[in-house]
Amino acid sequence: MAREIIDIGLAGNDGTGDDLRTGATKINNNFSELFGDVAALQLQVGSSGSLDGIGFDNRTIVFEGTTDDSHETRFLVIDPTKDNTISLPDSSGTVALISDISKVVDSNYISLITGTAFDSSSTLVIVQANSVDSDEVIALIDSAYIANRLNIDSFLDSDEAIALIDSDYVQLRQDKTYAALTGTPTVLDSDMIKVFTVDSAEVIALIDSDYVNARATVNLDSDEVATLVDSNYVQARAVELDLRNYTVGTVPTGQHGKMIFVTDGASGNPCLAIFDSAAGSYKRIALGAAIST
Repeated sequence: MAREIIDIGLAGNDGTGDDLRTGATKINNNFSELFGDVAALQLQVGSSGSLDGIGFDNRTIVFEGTTDDSHETRFLVIDPTKDNTISLPDSSGTVALISDISKVVDSNYISLITGTAFDSSSTLVIVQANSVDSDEVIALIDSAYIANRLNIDSFLDSDEAIALIDSDYVQLRQDKTYAALTGTPTVLDSDMIKVFTVDSAEVIALIDSDYVNARATVNLDSDEVATLVDSNYVQARAVELDLRNYTVGTVPTGQHGKMIFVTDGASGNPCLAIFDSAAGSYKRIALGAAIST
């Protein structure tokens, strides 16, 4: 119920205000409410039923120990506060402060269990002590430890590689004699290429040879040869060889190395011709002597 205020009147003995009985009733009612509220807030300590050691100070709960001194434990909130639910252990346990947690984490006990604990500065010292910069890497590569474990003789610089390529040992094993004996590919120089080149007379002699004739199963006349040369099959696969009859004035557009037959290309006489892209023209190959039996 609300607090009851005694009306004291305007002046003494002027007949205004509450009489003594009414005032006493209001006082009793106020004390009854006050004692009821205090009883509801009472903490039962032992059998005394007192609030010994607990007080309130400026929105703070103050706990005083057995010794009444200047050291107390205070519970308070930071303003503005919010809705918080703080759960305490239901049977036994300890409520730890942040400072207490830090002390436990940094304790020798934790270090003993997990190994040595390091802060950031200690970690940097360890990282730097076990890292190498560029100078240290170079020193490591050039160290006697590495040198003793490398087979230096198996490494060649550019001069040694050139000397090896030009050596008699290599040259001896890449010539045509060695290739013929071992079946390995040979490296040809310009003189060797000339040895394996045939002119038109040699080509004709090869075609007319007994070796070719003995192994030929189909004989073609000139018209059939012309038809075969002009066929799409040959044209698609032998674009560099064109044996149709051309004159100097009707030679086709060529690409480097293309061979054609020109009826008047050798001062009015027939010849083969190969296109030279550097010169932009066909270079003639004169035909040899007439074939005979």
